[in-house]
Amino acid sequence: MEILQPSERTMMSAAQISCPEMSFLMEKTPEYATYLSEDNAIQAERSYRRALGLVLKECGDRLLTTLESRSQILDSDHARKIEALVDRIGLIFRRLDREGHVCLVGDRHATIMELEELDMKLILMIEEAMTLVRGLGTDIPASSWFENEAGRLNRDLASFSEMAEERNYLLGLGWESEFTYGSTA
Repeated sequence: MEILQPSERTMMSAAQISCPEMSFLMEKTPEYATYLSEDNAIQAERSYRRALGLVLKECGDRLLTTLESRSQILDSDHARKIEALVDRIGLIFRRLDREGHVCLVGDRHATIMELEELDMKLILMIEEAMTLVRGLGTDIPASSWFENEAGRLNRDLASFSEMAEERNYLLGLGWESEFTYGSTA
């Protein structure tokens, strides 16, 4: 019988926790080489962004359920931390909901490589976020979660949001796309 080290146990547990969701995200990850027409790119982006949003929504729903069902035992600081995490997820939704004309910016090959690297990081961050949120528990939330994991989750969500915006830029969907999408030039 093989004895696993603590870090290996944690990684295996994280993989077991989120295997269906991670498979779902991997299936939806775009193949940027097929972004030859705007229609193909828009469809693939929409599908991938919805998949990311669905998994993040699960994290947000779990946080809100904890907040609502355990409001009597959560102190105001813990409630504020949960609300801040949910707000951070809301910001990510707005970035994932960016619309515009999808086009790979700059050197196509370099942009595709950068997008693929960002996607891998985003998927790993979602996996960690799900693991952290599920660690909050459904019975009595441990105050240690709020002292340790809540801060980590907040930082992960902030990084995720920044990476989502970086993806937007690489796809020609920077914030200015909101003003030019649908207009005729």
